Amino acid sequence: TWYNGSSIWIKTSSSDSGELLGRLCLGFGSSAGEVASLPVPPPPTGALALASQPSVATWYTRRSSSPGSGSSHAGRHRRPLSASKMDEVCPWSLGDQVLVHGKVALVRYIGEVQNSLGLFVGVEFEKANVGKHDGSVDGVRYFGPTAALRALFVRAGADSLATYEPEVEAATKLQAQMRRVQAAEKVQFAKTFKAYNNMESRAESERLATNLNTRGAENILSDEREPADGRPGSAGSDLGAGPSTMPKTPKGRLMGLEDGIDEEDIPILLDDDGVGIPVLQFIVDERGRTAVPRECVERVLRHFKRPGSEPLGASCMAKLLRHGMDMLKREVPCALKDIRSPEPPGRVVVLGDTHGQLEDVLWIFFEHGEPSPLNVYLFNGDVADRGKNATEIMILILLFKLWEPDCIHMNRGNHEDPIMNESYGFREECITKWSGSIGMDIFNTFNELFQHLPLFSLIDSKVFVIHGGLWRRDFRLAQLRRLPFRRLLPERPGVGMDILLFDSVWSDPHEGKGIGANPRGDAIVSFGSDVTRRFLKADNLRLVVRSHQVPDSGQGFEWHHGGRCVTIFSASNYCGDCGNLGGVLVYVRGEQEQLFEHWAPPLAELALLEDEADRAQARISAQARCSTRQRLSRGRSIQRMEADIVRRVQELVVRRKGELFEYWAEADLSPRGTFCIPAKLWREGCAAVLDDGLPWVRLQDALGIVDFRGDVHYVKFLTRYRVAFDASYGVSTAGWERAVWSKLMETLLQADLPLREALAALDSTSDGLVSGIEFARLIESCHVKITPLQARALLRSLAVHPPSSESRPATAAALGSTQASAGRVSVWDMLERLTVTLPVSALSGEEQEIAAWAVSKLRPLATTIMDDAWQRLVPAGSTQSEWPMPKVLAAWFEDEDKSGNGYLDEDEFVAALRTLAPQLETSGCPSDEESLRRLMRYCDVVGNGRINYFELLNGLTWDDSLGDEFRADLIETLHGAIFFNIDPMRAALRKFDLELNGLVSPDDFSKALRAVHTTLTASGEFGGSGLGRSEIDEISLHLPRVGHGSIDYEAFLKSFRIVDTLNVATPS
Repeated sequence: TWYNGSSIWIKTSSSDSGELLGRLCLGFGSSAGEVASLPVPPPPTGALALASQPSVATWYTRRSSSPGSGSSHAGRHRRPLSASKMDEVCPWSLGDQVLVHGKVALVRYIGEVQNSLGLFVGVEFEKANVGKHDGSVDGVRYFGPTAALRALFVRAGADSLATYEPEVEAATKLQAQMRRVQAAEKVQFAKTFKAYNNMESRAESERLATNLNTRGAENILSDEREPADGRPGSAGSDLGAGPSTMPKTPKGRLMGLEDGIDEEDIPILLDDDGVGIPVLQFIVDERGRTAVPRECVERVLRHFKRPGSEPLGASCMAKLLRHGMDMLKREVPCALKDIRSPEPPGRVVVLGDTHGQLEDVLWIFFEHGEPSPLNVYLFNGDVADRGKNATEIMILILLFKLWEPDCIHMNRGNHEDPIMNESYGFREECITKWSGSIGMDIFNTFNELFQHLPLFSLIDSKVFVIHGGLWRRDFRLAQLRRLPFRRLLPERPGVGMDILLFDSVWSDPHEGKGIGANPRGDAIVSFGSDVTRRFLKADNLRLVVRSHQVPDSGQGFEWHHGGRCVTIFSASNYCGDCGNLGGVLVYVRGEQEQLFEHWAPPLAELALLEDEADRAQARISAQARCSTRQRLSRGRSIQRMEADIVRRVQELVVRRKGELFEYWAEADLSPRGTFCIPAKLWREGCAAVLDDGLPWVRLQDALGIVDFRGDVHYVKFLTRYRVAFDASYGVSTAGWERAVWSKLMETLLQADLPLREALAALDSTSDGLVSGIEFARLIESCHVKITPLQARALLRSLAVHPPSSESRPATAAALGSTQASAGRVSVWDMLERLTVTLPVSALSGEEQEIAAWAVSKLRPLATTIMDDAWQRLVPAGSTQSEWPMPKVLAAWFEDEDKSGNGYLDEDEFVAALRTLAPQLETSGCPSDEESLRRLMRYCDVVGNGRINYFELLNGLTWDDSLGDEFRADLIETLHGAIFFNIDPMRAALRKFDLELNGLVSPDDFSKALRAVHTTLTASGEFGGSGLGRSEIDEISLHLPRVGHGSIDYEAFLKSFRIVDTLNVATPS
């Protein structure tokens, strides 16, 4: 037999070799017509023949001479071949013990099998459910019958059939076990990777909404700086008084050297190892354009291959960016770049996202050759962000392009945009490598350069390359050429050409038809196979190449739409967590595209490979090692991705805590106050409210939230994760957090409502329960300056934290438990909890001694009033659960309100207590006129000479009945409002940070946060946050000062994080 590259040929001693050859070809799937036309080439020199067993060929020929004969298959049992014939072709005998696919079996039959050519061995396995039948196939009994699914036929000579040996059996079992483990790990990796990929994509798209808020806040601050009427501060007066220190931000100001300065005048810089940092050399080519010599490119390339290499000097960066931008202006006149591939064997290598992973780019250069006129490269966007070496990749692209403009090209991706760079690392990379204002200049200039990159490339008028994908409307190539592309990318589709710009960098393919939803977010679409087909047909194109997402399979590429669209992603082991392969597409004119995958080695290993003499062998060896690393790292990748998924789930839970509570409370059938639901209902709520694409079954195990009954205590789960303040950054919460809390609680008493109005507002449906809507209406009608999210947090906390009996008078020590039905709370339990801490008082200055005196009198005063009300006003036979403290106190308040106006004025209050003088004295509370009026003044928090019901409720509570849990719930809304809006807050604060040192004045701190508050309120988002203008002022007033009275806003913003209160102590 021999193989000529496309067919298998056999030389036999039989004269019927033609028929045998035809039969074998038919066995490989060829038709009779194809077999007849097959040329039979002469055997190559040294071809191995089957002549050593000529009878085998003869037997095959005889067997095939009468394929239609039914006589040999008649009857129930098949007659096996003779013993002599079996000995010639089969080394086993009936009853022998063999291994089939590594499993022990006995030989029960040797011979022909109906409708199949060749000799077969029938075996019976020792274990059940391993085989496929019981010895009978298609109604013909060959042996047995055995037990069901214990018999199997194997072609004699098959690799899966072997003589039994204990060592082989043990090794086979071990290999099978390893394969099962690897298969299970592969399945788990695929599931985890898909969930991680979806969460990563959604988080990235959610950045779009953040970008809108960031730009909105910046616009407000810009209006304040440059008002339309020319009067300083008039347009931004709502941000607060005082002059602004905010500088005018340059739009991509080109920093750099004057043209008259030569590179030779620049001092040579040395890195930490004393190695010179390359200085760029610019020349003028024959066309009068600025270029760089190849030696300069090679010098920089060698420099970047050294691990830990220093960045180029700022002056070199200045000239490189300026000359690179000039070239792009000439080379890219429109949004669509036409690329002519080199003559074969020249090729075009297309890369997907690299995201700052220099190792991948350098490995691809090593594997596929460096850019040259015959080896053209196309980077399909998303070079910036995430990785730490995006600037090095951009430098190499610009240098190669200045050396030979047609050897390298780059499309623009969604991360070649300043606002994405603010959040995903490119800005920090520039500032870190070139420090302060110089780094910001380089960052701004890079982003101006990004606006000159094309959005699309067209290779040989056949292959269309785009970063994201196709659009929700059909466009032709001629329309793409007319697109105004030198601008910032839009954060939403908008109208007109904004749709084209947005979808070009954000859309993804789906396997259905038409335009569909996208897991990334509501504003982003997916395009189906019909969209791709119409686009290709309209302009006679063959293929769409796009990037933008890691294939869910973990490979470096993925085909879509019947081979009409392909995704290429080049960053292997993405972000050091994913364990995915990187990929590239190689295009050669007139040939089918080739796809290659890789796992990039570290730079140190790459340097060793380049030193090897046999580079081809080095590439093969390195790729083998990289494949092994990729396989071995799969377990670690799963752990890292799962940890990141859990972290993101914690953020989602904290952000959507109110909605989760309402979902589960509505469906909660457990006894009152139990707050337990089945795990299935927990998963349903998480999928409905948070994300239906996450593996919630596995997550419930990872979070450890299911008890032995299979239930989840959803209140414990919701209170487990919080946004906490970490004081390790040097900013204490002791001042500003206490001030905000006291201010927030004080507002609840400022709503001076009569009793009946207050109760009616709390329970507008008169069913004894307060819903979230009713409570929000109360807050709004009272003009209480807390946000709706804070109001919802109050209600939720009231529902889940039952009142503590230690904080009640002795006569009301046993009150009913909180009624929580579908997120509603008993009105009386709410009133009992809706009290404030003792420091909330209208008294100040010398009158503070009244507060100090009154505190010790509150317990006897409350005991006396409650005893009096219980005896006179509560119906006989009533239980304390039916009449909790707030209800009893309300009855006493209404009875003593002789004027009926819903208030107790000073005379009414004193008169009511005078009738209880003996009881007061007995309890230890003075009852003289002056003492009673001092108690009245203490209870009058509003300070208007009368007491409303809430003030009385507050005054008669001698401890903080809200408790630590209640305080934590409400303060968390404040923490969350800051944590989930850190990016727009940081961007707004940076507008005032002249020195880029993380410091601003208190006034500028307030202005920046007020601008964010205004933007989010206008967009409807801050209505659901826990940060209001009064809280902003309190934070600014009480934050510690550094330097010359400044606020370290970077330390402040970094101090907020999600904590698991079961595993990590909440920072303070």
